[in-house]
Amino acid sequence: MLDNVDKPLSKEMMIEMNKILKRNTSDEDDPRYNVGGFKVVPNIIGIVNVIKTSDSKTTEKDIDELLTDYLKLEKVTIEDIIDFHVRFERIHPFGDGNGRVGRMIMFKECLKNNIMPFIILDKDRPYYMRGLKGYDNDKQYLIDTCLHSRDIYEDVCNQLLDFEIKEG
Repeated sequence: MLDNVDKPLSKEMMIEMNKILKRNTSDEDDPRYNVGGFKVVPNIIGIVNVIKTSDSKTTEKDIDELLTDYLKLEKVTIEDIIDFHVRFERIHPFGDGNGRVGRMIMFKECLKNNIMPFIILDKDRPYYMRGLKGYDNDKQYLIDTCLHSRDIYEDVCNQLLDFEIKEG
């Protein structure tokens, strides 16, 4: 992801991210997961409060539309990146690893657009999932969850930058 941070997003980049993520796992050789391509089997997000995703027959077209809309933005904001992420997750283009790839894309796009990136911590996953589920009714909930995660990441980065090695 860091090697490609300044390159525009593409289907090929997304597929490569998923391939790297799933390399040397049991899913790699399982045709249901189609590692190296888009999903061939329907999937959903979550087990409780399920979020429906795109049909596997329309996945590539849906990704094309998402990329077309996103790449025409002149100045990308964090809200644009989060909106892209929600749409990406609702397409859920891969057999597995969608959330990780989607969050990696957000991180990359934040860096590309000079926005402090963030990582959704495990402890904040319920808030993140609630934000994804309710995005159409209340965008601010997911935005606030991401901004909270950004504040934490920025604080950690600042602590690392301020770290001094003390001689013993």
